[in-house]
Amino acid sequence: MTDDIDIDYYLTYPQNVGHYAGSYVLDIAECSDHLTVWLDRYIGVPNDNQLLKTKFQRNIQPLNTLTAEEAEVDEGPLTLVDEKTLEKLKYDVYCLKPYSDISECLKFIKSQDNKKIFFISSGTIGKESVPQIAELPQIHRIYIFCANIAFHAEWAMEHVDRISAMLEHHDDLLQRLTEDIADYLEEKGDDHLAHKDNNIARHCYAWATKLTFRTRDLVNTYVGGDANIGKTLARLKEKFDEAEKASQPTD
Repeated sequence: MTDDIDIDYYLTYPQNVGHYAGSYVLDIAECSDHLTVWLDRYIGVPNDNQLLKTKFQRNIQPLNTLTAEEAEVDEGPLTLVDEKTLEKLKYDVYCLKPYSDISECLKFIKSQDNKKIFFISSGTIGKESVPQIAELPQIHRIYIFCANIAFHAEWAMEHVDRISAMLEHHDDLLQRLTEDIADYLEEKGDDHLAHKDNNIARHCYAWATKLTFRTRDLVNTYVGGDANIGKTLARLKEKFDEAEKASQPTD
């Protein structure tokens, strides 16, 4: 790929993609349709809480390859994408979008009717924002990140069917979010496989595996281990192998 590739061109005008490298950018940009939105009066301020936001972005972004273990399962040579384009992709797709202003955040969410959004909110802002977005089809998961769950329990109970979790510590939030995105990527892989999009399915299963590795590491660090993660990794390996076999040319 050339250094001056216009990623917006490929994302906006896929019908005009004419060479393999550009097609590859398009493929990895459209394997999934998820993103994460974080609405918080403090965390959403640009350049504030930057270490925390970087930690989340690093962990939930499937385009990152963080360890040698992840590199072994990464599907498709990301070296086909030059570093500049890959970094832009990481901030355009499957990414974390922080907001501090409710109106701006809700406007953005409502404009993303072709996405599936993992939404995080503080308790106080969540009381105002959750009723406005809870039933939108693009909202896939809602997490309330607050210092006092009991204080926000009354209003949250009105949306108990839509709120996935209420969490008081950012480590618990990161673990749950990473695990849920991995689950969603597995679901996307299943859907692609059912539609014979075998190469894209392989991406999804590989990325789900990478995020499951990260979930495992978070669990081992903060909780003490989870035997179910081994079963999840084995299942993803079987699905990846199935998609890989299906993608092989037949005689």
